[in-house]
Amino acid sequence: MKKIIIIDGGPRKNMNTAQMIESFAKGAKSASDQIEVKTIRLYDLEYKGCVACLACKVRGSKFHDVCARKDGLTDVLGEAAYADGLVLATPVYFGRATAQLDAFMERLIYPWLSYNDMSVHAPKHMPTAVIYTMNAYGPHMQSIRPGQDQLELLLAVSLGKPERIEALNTMQVKNYDRYDMDGFADFNKEKYHEEHWSQDVQTAFDAGKRMAEKILSRE
Repeated sequence: MKKIIIIDGGPRKNMNTAQMIESFAKGAKSASDQIEVKTIRLYDLEYKGCVACLACKVRGSKFHDVCARKDGLTDVLGEAAYADGLVLATPVYFGRATAQLDAFMERLIYPWLSYNDMSVHAPKHMPTAVIYTMNAYGPHMQSIRPGQDQLELLLAVSLGKPERIEALNTMQVKNYDRYDMDGFADFNKEKYHEEHWSQDVQTAFDAGKRMAEKILSRE
């Protein structure tokens, strides 16, 4: 059995990011009954980012693969490091991934970074993907791309170049009249949602299937 780990970096259990994750998982499972998909919600865990203990940099340390700190993230880091495929999913806040996902990435990749030659050595390479959901689209994307590129570079140098999956101009709330969100009035969100959301979800499904097929082709 091959395992894909999906790291859900979003706070909302039933909104855009969660729905994209669900579709990705369905796509992966549709490829074969030999694919297991596990989704882990970071907002359900108690943890911090790297605390600079440097246990992973001690000569002869046993923590070169997985962070030494013991908290709610410990088992998750082990599963992610040794999975057959890894997916990060996050809404985009202030032009970047959530703080929870950033903290996860610190803890995941820092132990793999060698200060001898600045190379990165993950326990294994695997197919990766990043799912983004966001209010932005069109010209607003130019402020989003640098954060995406930085996150994906971390994956590329450690595990493998990720596939980028995006849902743009998403419906953040169901009734915009209830909120002080008049700045989105010209975004035609309901119309855009009707025209694009089903395709966004299908894109996630297709990406999940591709990842599963890629994993199986490595056998």
